[in-house]
Amino acid sequence: MSLPGSPSGELVAAMLDPSFYPHRPERVELRESHISWVFLAGELAYKLKKPVVLPFLDYGTVERRRAMCREEVRLNRRLAPRHYLGVDSVISGERGPRLVSGEAQGALDYVVRMRRVAEERSLDRLARRGELTDAQVDAVARRIAEFHRAAEVAPPQARTLTALLGPFEENHRTLSEVGPPALAPSRLRAAERFTAAFLDARRSQIAARADAGLVRDCHGDLRAEHVIVDGEVVIYDCIEFNPGLRWIDVGADLAFLVMDLARLCEDRRASRLVAGYRAAGGDPGDDRLVAFYAAYRAWIRAKVAALRARELEAADPSRGRAEAEGQALLALGHRLAWRARLPAVVAICGVAATGKSTVASALSRISGLAHLSSDLTRKRLAGLAPADRGRPEHYTPEFTMRVYEELGRSARAEVERAGGAIVDATFHRRREREAFARGIGDRFASVLFCECVAPAEALRDRARRRAATGASVSDAGPEIVDRQLREWEPLTEVPPGRHGSIGTDGAVEEAVADAEDLANRLLAAA
Repeated sequence: MSLPGSPSGELVAAMLDPSFYPHRPERVELRESHISWVFLAGELAYKLKKPVVLPFLDYGTVERRRAMCREEVRLNRRLAPRHYLGVDSVISGERGPRLVSGEAQGALDYVVRMRRVAEERSLDRLARRGELTDAQVDAVARRIAEFHRAAEVAPPQARTLTALLGPFEENHRTLSEVGPPALAPSRLRAAERFTAAFLDARRSQIAARADAGLVRDCHGDLRAEHVIVDGEVVIYDCIEFNPGLRWIDVGADLAFLVMDLARLCEDRRASRLVAGYRAAGGDPGDDRLVAFYAAYRAWIRAKVAALRARELEAADPSRGRAEAEGQALLALGHRLAWRARLPAVVAICGVAATGKSTVASALSRISGLAHLSSDLTRKRLAGLAPADRGRPEHYTPEFTMRVYEELGRSARAEVERAGGAIVDATFHRRREREAFARGIGDRFASVLFCECVAPAEALRDRARRRAATGASVSDAGPEIVDRQLREWEPLTEVPPGRHGSIGTDGAVEEAVADAEDLANRLLAAA
């Protein structure tokens, strides 16, 4: 919340005047976040902290802001020693607020004085212009590894499981409070359930990394916009206001930048960053752990966007932009969460008209994994277009075995390329599953079967409507639904941990969330 009687519009207006500054810049630009104002004044920049108190931050008094200015300079000199120049004071003058060098007692407020960074050389700007190079990413990876190696190990109270796991719970709790309706409650619940499942599976590993000294005094806010590559690597604007947000696993710190590169559609560079960090001696944990932390970072940013949207009036265009940003970050978090489940092939199975394709399509969209369809595979092998009707010879047992083997080979290729796939097929006979297993080979151990179930009459109705519109790739009508119900062979050969059922007679969102819950089982087996 904002506090009354603190720096006001008068002070901000004064700092927008070039004559306010001793070096008399030609003009002053204002950059504003939810916790500070930054005044770009020629070659220098001045940061004034907003008088706010939030659950994770206290800038409530002048003395508190003064202390936080000191802390910001001290901490950021670790990665940007030439840019953080010191703390200055704003005092009362005859003609209004006046800026003086150093810390004056009884000042109106205090500001951080910085040398401006070359923003056009940030990883964010470089990526948006298509100019980011592997060499730049490698240099950043080495610098972060070097920084983490030199960073102090966090104090004992920050290395307990309670301290390490608490922020995850707080983030989802706050998201559930401030996110809806802009952020879909079903997706928020799915994120929370994934996080709980991952932490339950990896609790001992997280504790072991803390015991090994890998929870350190990190940066805490490693965004692409905070990383400058301009002859040297400069990283600025670390978290100073809450040490608990800096006392984190080094992998969690690195994962913020992994997430941000993924946000910028630089997935290959994100992977290169992690590889370069490891090559430089850093230990971020395995790829699943990095992906988990990256998903968490995306959801933190979604929370910040939701909080920002809440502060704005409904008619303010900025509110719509903040809500859209939150939605994009929530979705990014889910895509990264799926990487924490890989390698995995999720086989959405069940008789015709159970909604397999709808669920598989949604999971493909959420996870970023390829959607492999038996219907499309059958049409391709038959030399037909997707909308063409298959002929009887395309549904013989022999042809169907070809379809499932080819589907397995395609899934294997996707595991090798991207770590997994979403497969959409009935799998209603054991021999079909065996043909798929032959195609996928030793990757069959990564397959999770999600069996779609719904009342028989609902399936017949769906099949009739689908046949009437002619809009589906599937050739299955009500008679095929009945036949497959009679012929269904339970997946008794599939281990219980690799098979489960999801109801598809309700909302698609709930079926998708149930499928993700089944996929969370893969975390315990990793």
